[in-house]
Amino acid sequence: MKTLAALLLALGTTAVLADEPAVAPVKSSEMRPGYGVVESVTEVQVVSRERSAAAGGSASSRQEAKPEGKPMYRVTVRLPDGSRQQRDLDKPEFKVGDNVLLTNAGDILPD
Repeated sequence: MKTLAALLLALGTTAVLADEPAVAPVKSSEMRPGYGVVESVTEVQVVSRERSAAAGGSASSRQEAKPEGKPMYRVTVRLPDGSRQQRDLDKPEFKVGDNVLLTNAGDILPD
């Protein structure tokens, strides 16, 4: 296992050796527009906070064992004031070090 991880790092390839972490969606109230630099891009499973019984949700042992979510990429951006903003994207469109613009709509655009 150590040899495989060392080989992947030497090749500059990242691999997910375990399942992606399950995370809640980024709240729109936490999003602010601004310019910044991509600090990290992490593959995650975005899971809704709760399933409503009225919407057909039910708690089964399968759901409790592994939350179902949508595979996404959580991008963390450092702003000039030192604060960080996060956004969830469908595709890994950005890499660490990219200069980007965070919009009012919650999008990330190249700068």
